[in-house]
Amino acid sequence: MSLRLSRWLGIRVRFMTLAVLLTLLFSGLWGGWSWLRERDLLYDRLDRQGEVLVSAMAIPIINALLYEELGIIEEGGLLDNFMADIMANGQLQPLYAMVVGNDGRVLAHNRLTEFGEVYNDPLTLAALASADVLKIKTTVNNQPMLDFSAPLAIAGKRWGSLRVGVSLLPLQKELNTLARSIVGFALLFSSGALLIYFAVAHRLAKPLEMLAESMETMDVTLPSYLPPKVRRDEIGRLERSFHDLLERLRQSEIERHKSLEKFVESERFAAVGKMVSGIAHEINNPLSGIQGALYHIGEESDDSAQNYIKAAEQGVERISRIVGQLLDLSRADALHPESVDSAEFFEELSLFARMAIKNRDCKLQVSDDYPRGVICIDRDRIHQTLLNLVLNAADAVSGQGRSIVRLETFAHDQGYALRVIDNGPGISAETQKRIFEPFFTTKDPGKGTGMGLAIGRTIAEKHGGRLECRSAPGQGTIFTLWLPQDMSQEGPLV
Repeated sequence: MSLRLSRWLGIRVRFMTLAVLLTLLFSGLWGGWSWLRERDLLYDRLDRQGEVLVSAMAIPIINALLYEELGIIEEGGLLDNFMADIMANGQLQPLYAMVVGNDGRVLAHNRLTEFGEVYNDPLTLAALASADVLKIKTTVNNQPMLDFSAPLAIAGKRWGSLRVGVSLLPLQKELNTLARSIVGFALLFSSGALLIYFAVAHRLAKPLEMLAESMETMDVTLPSYLPPKVRRDEIGRLERSFHDLLERLRQSEIERHKSLEKFVESERFAAVGKMVSGIAHEINNPLSGIQGALYHIGEESDDSAQNYIKAAEQGVERISRIVGQLLDLSRADALHPESVDSAEFFEELSLFARMAIKNRDCKLQVSDDYPRGVICIDRDRIHQTLLNLVLNAADAVSGQGRSIVRLETFAHDQGYALRVIDNGPGISAETQKRIFEPFFTTKDPGKGTGMGLAIGRTIAEKHGGRLECRSAPGQGTIFTLWLPQDMSQEGPLV
């Protein structure tokens, strides 16, 4: 779906929909809270007015009943006037007003036809049994109402109760009107908010749409450029991030091509390695024959031919060494791990290292900081790797004056580590990128084959570890062989 067709289904519509729903939600919560609060206030006001009415009218009605009992006034006349006064209350608009005696007989009623009737309903019985003002919510003729009653008693003498019924319909109508007002206000407010949200959404979505259109038409292979004026808000950050992303994509594309070239090169090198392995085996046999022939020729020749024979022997020996290293590289994955004592292994390694550089112009320092235990390694392969590192370090510090090569071991979070440190001239960053490549060497012609570090790294990786170099020109060089921890046997195993 194109951007123009789908933009109304995108962030703009979702933002407006969410905003309107939230507005309606909060408006509804506020309206509901307001309505409930107003309802409680109206009911509370009605309760107070009803209680005040029956409490206030009970006093003159008690006086009238007392006067009637004393024969001062005629029975019923004054009570009827009080009932009329109660019914004339404009605030409460009572449905009925009556005075009932202790036996439930109606002594006065707003409807004169009820005079003399006897009420035995639950409301009358509850009113006569109560010593205080009583309020009961009930329904009369399907009309909700509140029945207020007050005892007609004084000085321990009781004549009955005053009952007044107040309708709840006016209150409910008022609450319904309030609810319609709240709903109308919420809808009106939401409509106004919708217009505001539309304007805000349009302002927010417009630069995003422009950015999306530019993303659809952007060529990853070409350099990207930021617009001359970048916003300072989150959208501006998005524009800058998009620009950075394009740059990273472009760099990734360049790296991908480089990686592809390296992969092709590694595949070619692997094929060459297999071929070299086969050729090396084939060369070894004639080399042995040539060495034997040179030996016999040297035994039978006079002194004038010895120099030539010696030169030939040195050439054959160099060829044999190169062939051996090629075979080592092809067989580096054939490990034979064994459990050895870490202290004995390091002591043996230190002895071999001293013997290897005893004729070099440098001093060897050793330090075993690994807690003594059992390590599981291919002893010969690790010897081969470390001795090559020590010899390289000795070559690097030769002729430096106070030349020191340090061999040490220590524990790390992942297991066992060996380190070779020298105070030589160091290695440049460019050279460090290539030192593990086969046949790459910085030594003079004829002094190195460039295979030692390549073989050492392969041995480290086959152990599940890694061989790292850290150096800088003029600051010496540190080679560290990291070997992983193995807890499959007793003691700290590698």
